[in-house]
Amino acid sequence: MSSRVFLRPFQNTDAEVLLKWGQDDYYKQLAAFQHYDNFAQAEVAAGQYAARKYSYAVCLMQTEEIIGLVELYERGTSEKELLDTKEVGFLLDRAFEGHGYMTEALTLLFDFAFKKLQQREIWAGTFKQNLRSQKLLETLGFDYAYAVDLSQISNLFKYEEKYYVLKKARWLKDH
Repeated sequence: MSSRVFLRPFQNTDAEVLLKWGQDDYYKQLAAFQHYDNFAQAEVAAGQYAARKYSYAVCLMQTEEIIGLVELYERGTSEKELLDTKEVGFLLDRAFEGHGYMTEALTLLFDFAFKKLQQREIWAGTFKQNLRSQKLLETLGFDYAYAVDLSQISNLFKYEEKYYVLKKARWLKDH
């Protein structure tokens, strides 16, 4: 259990922090975070995050300030894959990087995913240049699986993604 952060479902009132991240190209470049031009767009996004089943704000325990987000979403094409495999997405406000907060937040999320949701594995994709996220995933027990150069698939994409997988057995053994 983390003593510094907790996870809570997003609320419609979380638009302000989403607008802050959505207007900073740093988050778009590292994680393809959506750009928001104005508060109304961020309000819509807050409602979308709030409607997602496994999307959470990462909050500091002492102040309840939102410092990031984590979410699990469906991955797979068959019913079995959709039931026992998820993909993780995460973002940490850059003012809080380097202090272990995301490690704690993802530990809470993965304990929930493997112990309560009975997931078999969790996947994560990162942009090739996002070395900090790749190191975090490896620290948490993820193994590199493969890379995809999305520019080879469509002209709409100009980046390469690296994919990692975390198996339930490894997580439970290590935690």
